[in-house]
Amino acid sequence: MAHESVTSAMEKVGKGFPGRINLPSWLENAGGLGGEAPAGAAESCEPQAPMDLKHGIRRNFARRARSYDRHASMQRLMAQGLVAMLEGIPARARRILEIGCGTGYLTQLLRQINRDARLIALDLDAALLETARERLGPEAGVAFLAADGENPIRGEYDLIIGNATFQWFARPGETLAAYWRNLAPGGVLAFSTLGPGTFQELAGALSLAAESLNLAETPRIAAQDFGDRESWSRHLHRAGFTRMHLCREMVATTFPTVRDFLKALQATGATNPNPRPFSPRLLTALLHAYQAAYGEHGVIPVSYEVIWAVAQK
Repeated sequence: MAHESVTSAMEKVGKGFPGRINLPSWLENAGGLGGEAPAGAAESCEPQAPMDLKHGIRRNFARRARSYDRHASMQRLMAQGLVAMLEGIPARARRILEIGCGTGYLTQLLRQINRDARLIALDLDAALLETARERLGPEAGVAFLAADGENPIRGEYDLIIGNATFQWFARPGETLAAYWRNLAPGGVLAFSTLGPGTFQELAGALSLAAESLNLAETPRIAAQDFGDRESWSRHLHRAGFTRMHLCREMVATTFPTVRDFLKALQATGATNPNPRPFSPRLLTALLHAYQAAYGEHGVIPVSYEVIWAVAQK
């Protein structure tokens, strides 16, 4: 897996020190902090999330609670990179809220860094929460909560954090504004998410397959509708954040075959929450198109567009 720059970032994980919660030095000095909002940052009104979308997301991940960790290497990498970017912030936080904790990988990292903070970890699905409880054990002192991270959350927090979750938000701008209100003065919102370049080979292969079959419409994959770095920057500005840093990286991995990739994707639950069934003919054409267009040296590539964001109130 090509992740050299993320790996180097992991080596910078801070050990923490006392004092108020400040941004890391690289964020304090990052260009573009404060000042004017980016172009297009006008006010907007977002629709409520359809219940079938939420049910679809919960269903996909709940079905894979036991297989998720075996296939979630990219999500672990994203979590490690996020913690590295935060340097000493998690160690100094007294109140932490984790959005979309899943099976508890990031939760465990946070608890290892800070054993004294009040840590609340929420997720849509009870099966995932149970897996997270088993991972950490009762002695970890984590409050697990079955809840929708896009709904208003009571309380005041020094750190609100989420890993590989925000791409599924139906109301990202409204949700980030709610997080801003829930942060204590000087508090930090930090998240990693996937951008629209994720699985770009799969999207391209689907287009080729649809063309080969003379289909009137090319099926879309969920990742094509994920927000990009610029849209997340606009959402953060609209929410009230003026000090922020966002970075983007294309990360590549490989699989022996297209079928292996699709099976691994299904095993994590990270599939379309509103799926449209593929005909056997389209699936066969997809497998052939992907291999023919992208296969090389006995493997097929899979790209992830990873976005990390840190913002301070």
